[in-house]
Parts: sequence; C-alpha cells; structure tokens
Amino acid sequence: MASNSTATDEDRLRELIDQLLVRDADAHKSALSELAEVGDSRVVPHLVEVLVIHEIGSNWSAFGFPEVLRDRSPPRYLELPEACWPGVREALQSIADPNFDSQYAWVEWETWYSQQDIEPLTGFDEWKLRLYRSFLPPVGRLLDATPRAFDLQDIRWGNCDQSFLAACNEPKFVPSEAAAADESDSGGYLDPDDVVFGFEVAGTTYAVPRWILFPHEMLNATVEGVPLTLTYCTLCNAPICYDRRVGDRTLTFGSTGMLLSGNKVMFDEETESLWSQHRGTAIAGEFLADGTELDFKPVTQTTWEAWRDSYPDSLALSLDTGYDYDYRHYEGNVGFFRHYWNDPDAIQPGVQTDDGELPEKESVYGVTVDDGAAVHVYPLDAIPDDGVLMDEIAGCDVVVLGDVVGDIAVYESPPTPVERDVDEIVDTNGTRWRISPERLHSKRGERDRIPGRHGLFFAFRTQYERVEVRP
Repeated sequence: MASNSTATDEDRLRELIDQLLVRDADAHKSALSELAEVGDSRVVPHLVEVLVIHEIGSNWSAFGFPEVLRDRSPPRYLELPEACWPGVREALQSIADPNFDSQYAWVEWETWYSQQDIEPLTGFDEWKLRLYRSFLPPVGRLLDATPRAFDLQDIRWGNCDQSFLAACNEPKFVPSEAAAADESDSGGYLDPDDVVFGFEVAGTTYAVPRWILFPHEMLNATVEGVPLTLTYCTLCNAPICYDRRVGDRTLTFGSTGMLLSGNKVMFDEETESLWSQHRGTAIAGEFLADGTELDFKPVTQTTWEAWRDSYPDSLALSLDTGYDYDYRHYEGNVGFFRHYWNDPDAIQPGVQTDDGELPEKESVYGVTVDDGAAVHVYPLDAIPDDGVLMDEIAGCDVVVLGDVVGDIAVYESPPTPVERDVDEIVDTNGTRWRISPERLHSKRGERDRIPGRHGLFFAFRTQYERVEVRP
C-alpha cells in the first residue's frame, strides 16, 4: 500500500476525507473516487469507518441488530439519503491488498483491518468523533466522553445503539412453576434444555433465560432491595452480574453500541461514563479518574432443568417484559453467534489475534487477582465433573469445581486436602461442606464463593494485563 503523498497532496487528502463528512452522498462518491486514484494507505482507517455505516444502513434487513428488529425500519439516522458512501468498497480495494466480494465483505474488511497497524492521517480522532456525532448521533454523543483510557482508533461500532439494543429495565420475575413449559398449559415458556443465567441474592435464587436476554444484552433489576445489572456480551459469550451502586449513587446501565477489544462498552445513564463490560471498570468519563470498579456477583450458566432441580423455589424472568420483541426467535437459536463462538477462524473485528496459551475461542472461567490487574483462567474442559482442582488466589487456598448444576465455581477452600462426594466436599477433618450458588456450608461454618466471569479466552487476554492459565 502506497503512502508517499507530498505536502500539497496531504492537504488535498484532508479535504477529501472531510468531504466524507458533509451531508451529501454525491460529494461522498466524488471524494471516494479521487481517494481511490491517489491510493494513499493512510485513509484506510477512515474508509473502514464509513464502510461499516454504509453497509449496515444500506442493508438493514440482513445486518440490523438485534435480529428481531430487522423486519422493522432502521434507526432514522441510517435511513437518511446522505448516510451512504457509494464506492467505498471499491476505493478500499484500489488502495489496500484484499479483494473481498462476499455479502459480508464489510466484516472481512474490519477483520483484516484489525490485524494491521495503519497510521491514519493526523487529526483522525477528531474526524472520527465528527463522523459519529453526525451519522451515528446516539453513539457519537457517548463516544465524546472525556477523559478516555483508550485510543479512538481501537473503538468499533457494533451496528447498534442504546435505543434498539435496549436494556430490559425492572422486569418481573415469576415462580418457577409458572415459567416451566412442561407444567403449564398457558404461559409456561421455559423448556428443560434452555440455557439460563442463575444467581442468588439474600437467599433467593433467580434464573434469566439467555434467549430472553439476548436481544437486550443487559438487564437492570432491583431484587431483594439490591440494584443489579446482568450484562451479556454476545460476542464474548460472557454473562456478568454487577451491583449498580457506586458510593451513594445507583446507576442505570445501557449498551453504547460500541466494542473495544471485542468486548461491549457499557454506559451509565446518570453520568454517561463508559465502562468495560468484562472488567466492570470505567474507561471514560466522570468515573475514570476515580478508578471506579463495580462489585459483581457470581453468575451460573446452566440449563433450566439443572437449575430448577437444584433450586425449585427459584424465580424466573417473566416473558412479559413489555418490550414487544419476538423473543422466541432466539429460543434454541442464536444463529450467527453459535457459529462465531465455535469457529476458530471467525475473528472479532477490533481484536488483534495472538498465539496464546489457549485458542482464542476457548470457553473459560476467570477469577481476577492483584486488584484486577491479572486473572486466573480455568478452561471449562479442564475441570473434572466429580473432582476438585486446587489453586491459590491472593495467598488463599481455593477449590475449583463443577457445581451442583454442572457449571464452574470457585470457593475459599476448607482445610486441605479435600475430596469431592457428589454435591459435597469432604475436608481433611472429615467435615462435609454442602455446595450452593453463594458459598459452601457446613456445621463448622461457611466458605464464600469467589466471583468469576465466564467468557471466551480472547476476552480475558485482551482485557487484563496478565493472564495465568490454570492448572
């Protein structure tokens, strides 16, 4: 790729790049034609940005997100006649080496770009902010948050915003017998093999079906007086539950529509600070300077049958959310995402691949150490169904095991060595410890569960300074 423009040529490049921001599709087309002739690689980052908007806006029925909204009109800002850049794909093909021509060429271009190290024209950050503020206004407003702890070139638009990837706010929960499809002729909706995300608050257990959460990716609820947000990054396959209280404030979280290192970027409505979904830390805005980190609770990922068998009194998220989504579109069918999770060659745009200790798409469970700077990662396949893995976290012995519903859990260890006996742990003194979602129980006391996070390996590799694969 060439990059040998003279000073005069560079001034002209800036004029052409700025022309991509005017409210005139014909002006866009003319500028792209000239950029293709010049062939300067420094404009590739600019062209990739407008390519994504162009392709999604031009073909909402194929690329809109979430999928349940594809049969409806796209957001108005994508329908505007000036929100298109005719010839952008052809310009990229003239300047860069690849020649992608599939229906998903825009994804292939983003994936390719994520593996490159291309220096854009000076002033790219302000240019990108102007693009997002003008053509993706709900996203651009949030991206403008300062101070920032990330490079604007690294943030990607995930073809949605907080208005059409809307959080499910203060939904109802119903008794398990009302939710179970096998016991109710009217209203039952959960099948035994449905994936659910389970958690416990003040002795009450809750189950959130993945197929109901899927088109929201986020739930804000107050349960047992505790304000929580259950976030779900579909690309990382990472359900994480945070306490929404920060100091004397209770925050309300939403999805920005942006991705950073393949992980969704959240925001809070109260200050419009930006947050890492995977780490629960502020990455831009008011809370960044304070180094704020959200407290989080363990989330179990299992089937409705396994969860209900162990916790028959559990409450379940009601199907009646009031959001008018066809949730059954996702019942047993997560479409592209199942393919993406299981295809090692499908690279998330915005993630630079790395030959790490584990495959990028390995399903793992992670527990942070050293105040969140590092993480111990446990591959799901490495945990024995009927055994116990010993580890040490922050000088404390812990046990890592398959819990009573078939998921991974990490607890403070009883006196070692320990053995597993079905749904109990027997310590070196012969004391039996019963396994529950929150802790180990025995006649001698309790051992707390250590919260961890599910996800694909790349989400941990890109989010933490140090990753230690265990055992």
